[in-house]
Amino acid sequence: MILKNKLSELQSFQVSTLQLEEELQLTKLLMEHLTDAVFWITPNGQVIYVNYAACTLEGYSYEELLSMTIHDVILDWTLEDWSNYWKTIKQQGSLSFESLHNTLKGQCFPVEITATYIKCEAKEYGCILIRDISKYKQASFSLHKANQVIECKAEEFLTKLKYVNQQLSHERAEFQWVKAKLENSLSLLQATLESTTDGIIAIGYDGDIVSLNQKFVQMWQIPDSMIASLDHNQYLSFYKDQVKNAKICCRDIYLVDNHRDFEICDTLELKNGRIFKRYSKSLRLGEEIIGVVWSFRDITECQQAKEETRRILEQEKQLAEYRSHFVSMVSHEFRSSLNIISYSTSLLKRHIHHWSEEKKLQYLQRLQTAVEQISRLMDEFLIIGSAEAGKLQCELKPLDLNLFCCEILAEMRLQTNGRYAFSFFSKGDCKAVWVDKKLLQSILTNLLSNAIKYSSMGSKVDLILFYEHEKVILQIKDRGIGISVLDQEQLFQPFYRGENVGDIPGNGLGLAIVKKLVDLHHSQINVTSEVGKGSTFTITLPLEQP
Repeated sequence: MILKNKLSELQSFQVSTLQLEEELQLTKLLMEHLTDAVFWITPNGQVIYVNYAACTLEGYSYEELLSMTIHDVILDWTLEDWSNYWKTIKQQGSLSFESLHNTLKGQCFPVEITATYIKCEAKEYGCILIRDISKYKQASFSLHKANQVIECKAEEFLTKLKYVNQQLSHERAEFQWVKAKLENSLSLLQATLESTTDGIIAIGYDGDIVSLNQKFVQMWQIPDSMIASLDHNQYLSFYKDQVKNAKICCRDIYLVDNHRDFEICDTLELKNGRIFKRYSKSLRLGEEIIGVVWSFRDITECQQAKEETRRILEQEKQLAEYRSHFVSMVSHEFRSSLNIISYSTSLLKRHIHHWSEEKKLQYLQRLQTAVEQISRLMDEFLIIGSAEAGKLQCELKPLDLNLFCCEILAEMRLQTNGRYAFSFFSKGDCKAVWVDKKLLQSILTNLLSNAIKYSSMGSKVDLILFYEHEKVILQIKDRGIGISVLDQEQLFQPFYRGENVGDIPGNGLGLAIVKKLVDLHHSQINVTSEVGKGSTFTITLPLEQP
């Protein structure tokens, strides 16, 4: 039984020994394949194992190295140095440092040395790994040189970059200054553009609006929906709808399309009565023509002022002619009456003792008629002069027109001794009318006198009165010589007489006075007439109290 156990233990030992030998062989194999030189040493520095790399590094055989100590291999290490290193390795467990390795064959190269403390079954060992780092050092040196070159280049680049940054900073500051200057100039230009009284718009060849001011928008009354649009075609359609002559408005567009250098000044009339003066010029950018500029000025008031001035000058001219004619007529009328007075007075003085009382009375009657004509003429002149000077007053008071018309006709019958047939008709409800009695009497008297003057003896003259809702109408109707259509146009001008009056006496002031007195009542007078069949004068007065 004991023997059996011994055999079992022996077998177990053999198995363990084989495993250990296998592991040892594997470890040796690994050691042999390491690129680093491996030295196993005892505490006193004796080499007990080296690998193939160590032999290659030192240039000795395996057997030669095993007969050496560590300070034979590392020439810089003395026994004292090794003793100090061993204490440090044992204390710290390991030690690593770089050194220059000198071989016995005179080779010297940098190495990295790593010493590790190992204790196995109460025995102490040291494992020293020596790695040739000459290639690493060379690479490191090259890298260091390259880094120095890079650092030099980087420093040079940073210097240049700093200079460039300074230049950029200076240029940026200059750009900001120029930008501020341009913005200020643009603001001043825009402010100037907006402060002008002209509406200005610039259009490019592509049909887009380059610029416009607020005055242009106001003048053309551009809708809000169009203001945001820069397409001039929309604006062009809008212009055409407003101007009277769209062809003139669009003429410059064709000049722009042909890229022509031009300068045009014309006038546009709008449908709403406004008048624009337009100045058109090609838009230049340097030497290149890029579009057209339109500037518009509203000259409506100026044109109206010119028209008013022309009208006033025409009126002054007519007034001068009228005054000349007036003086001529006055001179003629007064001279005729004065000649009668002078002639009749002279005859009376010469024959006063020889003529009969009846003949004397005849000449005295001529003198009285001439004086009455002068007096009547003076009254007519004073009425026209006062009316034109605005000094003739119209004092409106309520008046019973029915009774008033009857009184006027009664007076006319008395003056004409019944030689004419006067009739009066009234239609509608009689109402009090606000008129100036004195002025209305002069109106009706003049019209009735003209009616009988230009009618044959015994003719009929009608005075008709109509009362309507808001007005009252007076009509004087005769059957006399009538008035031509051409004469009717100037009938109420002073001193104007129809072509068919012949030798019927008159000075052409009667109807002019009637027209001014009717105007003072803010009323209207019209005439309808046919030559040879008579005339009808119609006066329309407001019925309500002013």
